[in-house]
Amino acid sequence: MRLPAYERGLTRRLLENVPEGMRGAEHSTVVPPESVVAVAALVRSWEFKRRAGFEVPAGSPAADAEGVLAKRVLGIRFVEPIRVVWADERGFGYETRPGHPIYGEESFRIDERGVFTARSISRPSSFFWLLMSPALRFLQRRTHARYVRIVQDAATHSLRQAQGPTRG
Repeated sequence: MRLPAYERGLTRRLLENVPEGMRGAEHSTVVPPESVVAVAALVRSWEFKRRAGFEVPAGSPAADAEGVLAKRVLGIRFVEPIRVVWADERGFGYETRPGHPIYGEESFRIDERGVFTARSISRPSSFFWLLMSPALRFLQRRTHARYVRIVQDAATHSLRQAQGPTRG
């Protein structure tokens, strides 16, 4: 399969023009203003992906860094080579590399208003994965929903910590 061209870093902004042959996905949630700093620290780290069930590289995402994510699904360990295409104080985005089940890009960011967004553009990376695409799309939707729950849980936790111990 010929790989479609797309602009690196495309998922950093609103998906208005998804490249032909690719699917776009976007899932968002809003956190309270008091939680933005704590959630940004989580989203800016690999801990965010670890909480979603992935094995992650050491350190924090840095632009142009390559690494491997891995996840077990039904007892099978899937290896996902990636390269970080951008990283800032509020999130990061990465592109997939050869050997990843999908071809595309994914990003995670929380803005100054407290809007967290997980965004992706993708398509199956080979004919085999094209045959498996209904399962891939299902897993991708489920994983994005998990990212939203992780952010909501982190926001709730940061608010509880800010309030201090409750008295009974």
